[in-house]
Amino acid sequence: MLLFTDLDNTLIYSHRHATSDPVIWVETLNGRKQSYISERTYRFYRSQEFFKPVPLTTRRLSQYSRLADSFAVFGWEDALICNGSILLRNGLEDREWTRESLELSQKDRKEYNMLSDLIRKIVPSEDIVSADPFLFYVKTDDADHIYDYLSSHADPEHISILRNSRKVYCIPRSLNKGMAAERYRARFGYDEYIAVGDSEFDVPVLSMADVCICPERIAGFISRGRKIVCSGMFSDQVCDRLEEIQNEFYRGITSD
Repeated sequence: MLLFTDLDNTLIYSHRHATSDPVIWVETLNGRKQSYISERTYRFYRSQEFFKPVPLTTRRLSQYSRLADSFAVFGWEDALICNGSILLRNGLEDREWTRESLELSQKDRKEYNMLSDLIRKIVPSEDIVSADPFLFYVKTDDADHIYDYLSSHADPEHISILRNSRKVYCIPRSLNKGMAAERYRARFGYDEYIAVGDSEFDVPVLSMADVCICPERIAGFISRGRKIVCSGMFSDQVCDRLEEIQNEFYRGITSD
């Protein structure tokens, strides 16, 4: 069964996210530990064979590449990065997918470029991280102000302005995670899929999935499909729910 999963705060956690439980470190930056996966979640993905997980993340290539070696033990072949704009297959960019993303986002390009130029007039260039033309974000201690500023200038029909802690993202509306999941499903011939995510970034794919797993704080934004709401340590709760889905499937086969 096809499974799209967000990464940060869904599958992995920052070193700033305190825990006393056993963990496996999966990301380092400049020699320092950055992100970990819980031992329970690691064991689940290391051993399971029922689901085909595909990471679906806003991370850029350089950010995702820091995780690739750790994820190799799971046998994962594909990843959708830059909010689904780029498909990696065994670590290599699928050029046809990227070309399609460029075509899909063409109608949003003028608005995206305008906002990119606008933010550079008020924010130092070192505070802007871009994966043009698919997304850029601003690193700031005043995320509310930057979010309000970009939102006041953006056309919501063409651009999504999203924030995550100290980062404010600008993403073409045509390149949301839901569109990426639907493209992947159609391209590789899947009838349905499960989606897992924890934030506003994930709402488009959670809303389009046949089954979605999310925390309580965003459950109210999702109105269709089968919705499974978790509390507590999200990644571990996801593993519990996925095991239940797998068991349901096998019980159905047995009863038939």
